[in-house]
Amino acid sequence: MDKPKKIIIIGAGISGLTSGIYGQKNGFVTEIFEKNPLPGGLCFTWYRKGYPIDGCIHWLTGTKEGTELNQMWKDVDAFDKEDIIKDDNFGTIEVLNQKITLWCDLNKLEEDLIKISPQDKRQIKHLTKLIIKIQNMKLPLDMPTSIMSIWRLMDVGIKLTPSLFSYLNTTKLTCEQYAKRFKSPVIKYILTQIVPGHNNLYSTLFAYGTACVGNGGVVKGGSNYIIKRMVEKYRLEGGVIHYNSEVKRLFIENGVCKGIELSDGTIHKADYVISALDSAYTLTSLLEGKYRDKEIEKRLAETKKYPLPSCVYTTFVVDYNAYKELGLTTTYQFQCEPFKAGASSFSLIKMRDYSYDPMFVKDGKLVMNVMTHQDDEDFLYWKKLKEDPTEYSIRKQIVADEIKQRIIEKFPSLKDKIELLDVATPVTYERYCNAYHGAYMPFAFTNKASLLMHNGKIKGVKNLFISGQWTFMPGGIPFALSSGKFSIQRILKQEKRHYRITKKQYQKYAK
Repeated sequence: MDKPKKIIIIGAGISGLTSGIYGQKNGFVTEIFEKNPLPGGLCFTWYRKGYPIDGCIHWLTGTKEGTELNQMWKDVDAFDKEDIIKDDNFGTIEVLNQKITLWCDLNKLEEDLIKISPQDKRQIKHLTKLIIKIQNMKLPLDMPTSIMSIWRLMDVGIKLTPSLFSYLNTTKLTCEQYAKRFKSPVIKYILTQIVPGHNNLYSTLFAYGTACVGNGGVVKGGSNYIIKRMVEKYRLEGGVIHYNSEVKRLFIENGVCKGIELSDGTIHKADYVISALDSAYTLTSLLEGKYRDKEIEKRLAETKKYPLPSCVYTTFVVDYNAYKELGLTTTYQFQCEPFKAGASSFSLIKMRDYSYDPMFVKDGKLVMNVMTHQDDEDFLYWKKLKEDPTEYSIRKQIVADEIKQRIIEKFPSLKDKIELLDVATPVTYERYCNAYHGAYMPFAFTNKASLLMHNGKIKGVKNLFISGQWTFMPGGIPFALSSGKFSIQRILKQEKRHYRITKKQYQKYAK
């Protein structure tokens, strides 16, 4: 019997662990090398003063039974269906003395919006129908299109056709452009605030729509719970993880990637290597800038067309009873006096509490955070500031104080009942995860951006595959999951072997 091929995987985040699990299931010997002492990458929970701060799972797509994405979550044993918490809304936005809740029940949303603006009735109904149309468009996430048979590609095309016009139309519209179709200033504002950043209309309505069709929610226990289960699954399958093992560079001979070199100088060889890291870091550091990838590089160069979303992540604890008496939805946004964070000014606060999960309630206090959007210019601001650690700490405290002040101005009953836990900036994401310019997600899917579905290969290097959310647009955890699986499928294709995980699926893909 032939000796099983070995795969080295760099990074123990969602993508790396997924590659490891699927690799083991398909008969490979895999090892994961992680630079940090704990797994998770960007999907991580840390603690301050004994309270957990979840830096990732605010919303998880793929919770609906029977969907391809849900099956993948099951394959890696990320959660049980009993772990999913689903709310009846996607948050509340307050503007011009009106509070609008984004109900998951679209009929209820329609009723509320029509009450606000009867003259917009036709456009409101168009909006809710558009949300459903976008959700009906099933993107192929079970295998990369680059290895599909012609018959499978034709089948995908046929299934996408009914929703294709809506997809193309909404990807070329900004939320601001679409909002101009409405007469009500309240509705116009809401449409630009559902999802922060520079996303096109498609990305905004897709995110909201997952809640409306029951394909989104949060996981009890947060990011670390998911990662812990995936690590356990990987180990049960026979995989090995090396922590505190930072990869310095890829070991390449005659254009073939044959392993990795760690920061301590040790070399580990393998038949294949998967870099489940930020793609820019893979190109510039692990490959030492010797190999190019035009698809990724053009997006890194065109920051206006492909902005990089990051944030200042300010976390507080508040008195549980005092906060719950406010009667707010889990996510609540209101306008405020301008404050500065990074190089930008903001006049809104978006609060999120974690009262749905007992893990985030302790000693009568509740974890609550404010996520303030940051982009490339803001990263450069924080990066420069970090050169003076004292000044950097002072500026973080100032931002936190201003946010806290505006929360108290809005809700006076919280005075003396809210305490700062932590402030993370784009530089935090860069330091911990080697995230390019501190981006927690890759290139925003703007109306001018072209879709990225990377083939996972770097020209000039054989037996090296890249995975992770940076190989997709608009990125996020579901695409990190899918790309981890894709890497194994690409290796199997190269090995001229069929993908397998269960007998039923093996038969399906063997056809």
